[in-house]
Amino acid sequence: MLLFRILLNILFLLSIIAGVRFLQMNESRLPFWEKLPRERISGGILGLIALLAFIPNVKPLFSPDENLFWLIPSALILAVLCFLYLDHLFARSAAACTILLVHWMLGKSYEANLRFSWFFALMSLIAGTFAIFIAAKPYWLRDCFRAMCRQFKWRLIGAVFSFLWGISALILFVQLLMLRGTAK
Repeated sequence: MLLFRILLNILFLLSIIAGVRFLQMNESRLPFWEKLPRERISGGILGLIALLAFIPNVKPLFSPDENLFWLIPSALILAVLCFLYLDHLFARSAAACTILLVHWMLGKSYEANLRFSWFFALMSLIAGTFAIFIAAKPYWLRDCFRAMCRQFKWRLIGAVFSFLWGISALILFVQLLMLRGTAK
């Protein structure tokens, strides 16, 4: 549960920062936002994190006798190949990280049997669905950023969702702290 609490804090902070950044978007910052989905360095780092985080999901497909030691080197080789050859690397990597994070955190939230897991699940469903669309068509992230830079209503929608997802993570974190306090 310690990792779950840490990730809830990180999700809360990143969501609040993203919401504030979305509200600050405007036409003058459009070149930065248009380039972000194709960013290679941060995309490569996120991609490597996603590939390494995916290894526990792949392990059950292999018996212990079947070359399990190749999973980490394979992830590293795949990360290098993605860095060299994939376009829109940041968009794809961010989508993969979001999908994996949502999947893992939803499982942990249901394990903890917390009262407001439904709100977190709803926000995670929206984020995960958006991430699936971005993974399928990564240039849509650029198009979303363009819309947000040009129209306030899209900035507001992005910011409100980010704030709500952050608040849902904070609610679960507070509930976990309260459960921990009553267990003592």
